[in-house]
Amino acid sequence: MKACLFCTRPTNYYEEKGPFNNEFIVDCLDCGKYYVTSMAKNKLNRDSRQRIATLLLERKLKGLGPIAIFNDFPEDLSGVSNDFRITKVDELEKTFPVNVSERISRTLANLVAVSEYPGASINVIEQRKNLFFTQSEEISEVFFIMNQLIDDGYISGHAGFPSTLSVTVKGWNKVSDYEENVKNKSNQAFVAMWFSADMEKAYESSIKKAIEDAGYLSVRIDKKEHNNKIDDEIIAEIQDSKFVIADFTGGRGGVYFEAGYAMGLGKPVIWMVKEDDLVNIHFDTRQYSHIVWKDEEDLYSKLYNRIRATIS
Repeated sequence: MKACLFCTRPTNYYEEKGPFNNEFIVDCLDCGKYYVTSMAKNKLNRDSRQRIATLLLERKLKGLGPIAIFNDFPEDLSGVSNDFRITKVDELEKTFPVNVSERISRTLANLVAVSEYPGASINVIEQRKNLFFTQSEEISEVFFIMNQLIDDGYISGHAGFPSTLSVTVKGWNKVSDYEENVKNKSNQAFVAMWFSADMEKAYESSIKKAIEDAGYLSVRIDKKEHNNKIDDEIIAEIQDSKFVIADFTGGRGGVYFEAGYAMGLGKPVIWMVKEDDLVNIHFDTRQYSHIVWKDEEDLYSKLYNRIRATIS
C-alpha cells in the first residue's frame, strides 16, 4: 500500500493515469476518493498538504463526493470520471478558514461527525491531526485548538497525543447552532454567464427577477463594485453564495470554471442554456439537467420553478 498524498496514511487504492501527464486516483480512509494531477501535487508544501487533508476529511464527513484537483482548469475533461467534482488546487486552498474562531468551530463539527453517539469517546492519535483545522503541520497548533475547545467547555479530555476526547452537551449544541447559522447565513445566488449586450435583457428581466422573487439576492461580478482582483472576487462570492446559476449560452470558459468550482465546494449549481446554443454545450457537462430556454418569459418561469424546487 502507498501513502495518501495529503494525510500520508496508507490507502486502499492507488492508480496512476495519463491524460494530464501523471495523475493519481487515491481512495483514502480519511481524505476520501480524489483525483490529483502531478502539477497540482507539486505546488504543495507540507503545511498546504495538511490544510487540504483537513478540507478533504471535512468533505468526506459531510458525505460529499469525489473531487478532482488540477493546477489549471483543463478544457478537455474526458479523462476524468463524471463522478468527480472539479477544482483548482489554489482555489481549494482558498476555502481553508483564516479566522481562528471558524477553524475552532469547524474542528468541533469534525469531532461531532466522528462521534458514534453523544457522549462517545474519540480516540485521537497524531495520524488523525487532520481532524483539526490547523494552518501548519505543527503539533503545537493542534494542541492549541484542543486546549481552547476544552477551556470553552465544548470537549472533555486533555490536549495531547494519544488522547481520549468527548464532545460535551455544550459542544453538540454549539455545532448545531453553527451549522444552522451557516445554512441560513447566505441568501445570495452567484450568476455565471456571458456578459454580452444580447444577454443583458435576459439577466435583468428573467434571471435576476427569478432569483429575487424566490427570495434570494442576485450577485453578478460585473455588477459589483470592488478594488480586488476580479478572480479573487469571483472565488469569494461563490464561497459566500448559497447556490450558483450557470448559463452556458455563448460557451464562455469562465462559466465552466465557476460552475466546477462551486461543485467542488458542494454548492448546488443550476445549469442553463438558450435553446439555439444547446448543441454547443461541452460533452463533459451534458449529463447535467439544463434549463433549456427559448425567450425571457420562458427563462423566468423555468428558473423560478427550479430554484423553488431544488434550493431549500
